[in-house]
Amino acid sequence: MAKKKKEEINLDELNTDELLQETVASSRLGRALASLGATLTGREKHDAKLVYLLIKAKKEYSERLPVTAEIVELPEIKKYSPTEAIEWFAEKYPKEAEPLLSRLEQKYKSPKTEIVYGLKEKRDLPDQFYVETLSRVLAISEDRATTLYHSIIKPSLEKEEEESKLVRLSMKDNKNK
Repeated sequence: MAKKKKEEINLDELNTDELLQETVASSRLGRALASLGATLTGREKHDAKLVYLLIKAKKEYSERLPVTAEIVELPEIKKYSPTEAIEWFAEKYPKEAEPLLSRLEQKYKSPKTEIVYGLKEKRDLPDQFYVETLSRVLAISEDRATTLYHSIIKPSLEKEEEESKLVRLSMKDNKNK
């Protein structure tokens, strides 16, 4: 299969205002949903530990439930992380590892480039813009986007008492490749 050619982007054709607003809206909407998801998966992990302990203690649950759980033993196949492989190589072949370690140190010490974006203090995008962004980006109807935004996301956004609504996102710089 041939590698897909990277799409050329014509910066002159892009509308900076629209793109920046969509970026901020997508960030706020996505982070609100991610926060809700993180809360739910955090509860799942907590509860799963308790379910494990109950099953291990031979506590039975109703067979009429539409859910099930069991403890299974699977063989663990450990994969080495790149860090472990580099540490092993550097320990076993210290002289040969010098260029690799030097390169890693060079990349580690290189400055980080970030873009900072978000809402200005005491300002926000219109609710309709958030709804349109959800509809367009998620490819859902505007009715579904309206329901999702007003019933779930907006209350979550209002609950957040952030000191700063700016987001930092590290940018990969091609000069260190």
